[in-house]
Amino acid sequence: MKTQEEKFEDIYQLTHYAFQFEQSEAYRNRLQYIVDHSKHYASYDGENLASQIIETSLKVQFFNQTFDMTGIGFVASDPCYRGGGRIDQLMTQIIQDAKEKDVLFSYLAPFSYPFYRRYGYELIFERIAYKMPSSEWPDSKRVAGYVRRLDWTQAKPELQAIYTVSKENKHGGLLREDWWYDYKFSIQRPYYFAVYYNEKNEAEGYLVYQIKDGIFNCAEWVCLTGNAYNSLNRYIATHKESVREIHYEQGYNKSNSFFMQERPIASATIRPEMMVRIIDIEKFLTIFDFSNLSQSFAIVIEEDNYAPWNTGIYEVHADTQKISKVEKTTLPTLTLTVQRFTQLFLGYKTLTELAFYDFVKVEEELIAVIEAVMPTQTPVLEDYF
Repeated sequence: MKTQEEKFEDIYQLTHYAFQFEQSEAYRNRLQYIVDHSKHYASYDGENLASQIIETSLKVQFFNQTFDMTGIGFVASDPCYRGGGRIDQLMTQIIQDAKEKDVLFSYLAPFSYPFYRRYGYELIFERIAYKMPSSEWPDSKRVAGYVRRLDWTQAKPELQAIYTVSKENKHGGLLREDWWYDYKFSIQRPYYFAVYYNEKNEAEGYLVYQIKDGIFNCAEWVCLTGNAYNSLNRYIATHKESVREIHYEQGYNKSNSFFMQERPIASATIRPEMMVRIIDIEKFLTIFDFSNLSQSFAIVIEEDNYAPWNTGIYEVHADTQKISKVEKTTLPTLTLTVQRFTQLFLGYKTLTELAFYDFVKVEEELIAVIEAVMPTQTPVLEDYF
């Protein structure tokens, strides 16, 4: 029987090999921290760690509610064992365990979208990235209030308070636990923290950033007011003479700040990022808001191999908002995979878009009925695991 220290050494060495990070005490400490707050799913060949997944239990926000989510990370196999189905076995177990624990969502950052799509995950989140010479970064007007640079101990409660009330992270974002703030911003991370205060000395926005090799890299920028945005943007602009480039990324919500700037940023890159899986369709439908539904209909979920309990027909009744799983239905139907269901019901894609590309089967007159109750807010995520 291996000790916990020996098991962690296995995790560290396989993670290092799979992701080719620079070995250091700093990375070891950070990996140890996430492992201590997670569950390690492992497949061994005798004493050899062949494959692994680190599963972290977190909470996410949708529809003004908070739900349990299982985060998938550090998926790796020793090359000697790749193609042997070990990751498949581990993913099957994770999905089954999530169902048994009433966990509704699972998130992951894919190395391959097709690979994880087979497990029922689908693209939900995008990011927008700005990279430019510092001289081209647009400035903002001077506003009331002030910015102060704080150390982590001072900044942490301000970041927690601002992030918690920010509306930008209420549809898909994490409800960050205390330990996650330390993992994300403090454990072996050389970040600076700047906080904007209004005229009443109330914190209304913050920047988390690094300066290295002549690059100002903004890791997170959250604002509760326009004054917070303008003041923190001016704070970034004050670094124009001391850095050669400014980089900034954020979750893409189909919007940007171009309209606010006298000289808009000339280019930005939008890319796909994390995927989501709904573990239990029936449970999800019971928490979804169908109060404005004008006509009953049925949802047909095509075969879900890794969560077979999802496969089937679900009737949604307009008069009672009751959800019934049935063998047959006479109601007009929407037929789709669990992946397309996720994109539609979490607000990433509209039914009109999915129908246009034949990703769903739906009667024409039913499209407007269903779209009337779909989310209008784009899912956004500022965390990565």
